[in-house]
Amino acid sequence: MKRATACMLFAAATQLSAVSEIYSGSPVRKKDKVQADLKLFHPRITPEFLSSFKPTQLDFDMGWVIIDESTRKFPDRITADDLRKSDPARASTEVKRPRITNRGEFLWAEGANDLATSKNSEGLAFVMANDMDRAREIFEELRQSEPQFFPGRFNLGRVYLYFKQHREAIAEFEKCTQLVPQYSKNYYYLGKSYELAARRDAADYNFLRAYKYDIYSLDALVALGDSLLEQKRTVEALNAFKHCLKQDSGFNDALIGMGKVAYTMKKHYDATLWFRTVDTKKSYKKELHFYYGESAFFSQDYQTAARQYEAMLNFPQDAIYSKVSLLRMRKRLEQTKRLLNQTVDQ
Repeated sequence: MKRATACMLFAAATQLSAVSEIYSGSPVRKKDKVQADLKLFHPRITPEFLSSFKPTQLDFDMGWVIIDESTRKFPDRITADDLRKSDPARASTEVKRPRITNRGEFLWAEGANDLATSKNSEGLAFVMANDMDRAREIFEELRQSEPQFFPGRFNLGRVYLYFKQHREAIAEFEKCTQLVPQYSKNYYYLGKSYELAARRDAADYNFLRAYKYDIYSLDALVALGDSLLEQKRTVEALNAFKHCLKQDSGFNDALIGMGKVAYTMKKHYDATLWFRTVDTKKSYKKELHFYYGESAFFSQDYQTAARQYEAMLNFPQDAIYSKVSLLRMRKRLEQTKRLLNQTVDQ
């Protein structure tokens, strides 16, 4: 892939040549049956490819444009519901479909009284009650009775991810991409499923697809940056986080990403400066406290380190504990407090 062509995807980002690897990636192995079936080969970045991500009239006609909470920030967006309101004659003859709304990263179907919508709401009630076992049973029953009901398949994929059943989650989100191909969250969670299966190439490709379908949401780009950082592709990860901050200079997860890049490069003091800019009054990844604590520890700022480790221990269910044990975190806090006391004594 030519460098100039690859840079079309990050026109506003840095021109470092390493960015092109984000889009080219490693070739998919032919012996890998699932990837071969899904045809996860990276296409040529052409104007036609880029334009294919834009919603078409058919998407509006079929109700494939899903209303996210985030769309409230962008009133210039037109939804399928708005389109129907603009044509009263058409609305009177149109078959009533449920209004699909994303709330809390689960899909709610509203405005219809059919059995599938009721069953979906019942499953979500158990999700809200944190009874994920019962929610899984209900969504699996819904899949059996209504296999083409998109919100139910999407929600079942989310529940499978909760239980770390990556094979089942991949199957559900792949089906979702067929049912509603323009919905960006399908590709985001498909990427998360592949990430759980340690299939980094497939994960990165789907994170990129998710971002291209919805450039207003930077979560997929942060996930891509995190994935690249895990693969020690530091320069590419840096470019992804920089691009996020160009779109939103106060985006917490991107600020955390920049700090993690500095931490990975052993620039611990620089990392603390990035972590300090995170606004914890807004939504943020709780892993901030671990990386902030580690960076402060190696910068010999033991007071800050102890404070951050203590904060991290308040979130024992966080994903960071898949990398660092709770026991190690407690020992690190004890070590930090000992060093802090020695510093005070001197």
